[in-house]
Amino acid sequence: MINRFSVPPLFQSTKKLAKIASGIIEPDLVLFNARVLSTYTDRILENKEIWVSSGRIVCVKDNGDHKRIFNKSDLPTYDAQNNILAPGLIDPHMHIESSMMTGCAYAEPALLNGTTTIFCDSHEIGNVSDIEGIEWMLEDCRQAPLSVFLTLPSTIPATNDAFLSESNPAIGNFTSAINF
Repeated sequence: MINRFSVPPLFQSTKKLAKIASGIIEPDLVLFNARVLSTYTDRILENKEIWVSSGRIVCVKDNGDHKRIFNKSDLPTYDAQNNILAPGLIDPHMHIESSMMTGCAYAEPALLNGTTTIFCDSHEIGNVSDIEGIEWMLEDCRQAPLSVFLTLPSTIPATNDAFLSESNPAIGNFTSAINF
């Protein structure tokens, strides 16, 4: 399963992705016969193929470009059957605990409805279970196919600066800026 922890950081992949987009290296997968929603132009781009490598979208090309550029018919492909491919939605503030689900369980309905990334305020579990609860939630969310970023609550007295460290890169202390 690919999740945000299994995809190499962009700084480690940039040269390879550029070579793939330039047609020097073959992509891992080609999605063809796709219509792509462009959020920049508010248009649907017809007859496109999407090149994917290392869990990242590399580029969008015209249908058939992979056969023309690489002169091969045995690249791994998937027929999108003229369906629309669109960027995932981002929920900038939510509370997984309010759904009465774990992060992994919440991922399924979120992904089915187009949400691919959430920023979750973890103050509810922090109030009930302190740092141990937040750490448990962080570990559970690491297993989810959804990109989950936990925001460390600044208003729970039990949380402290020791929790904000390099060992917890998925936690952002976004709320401390508004803690008056």
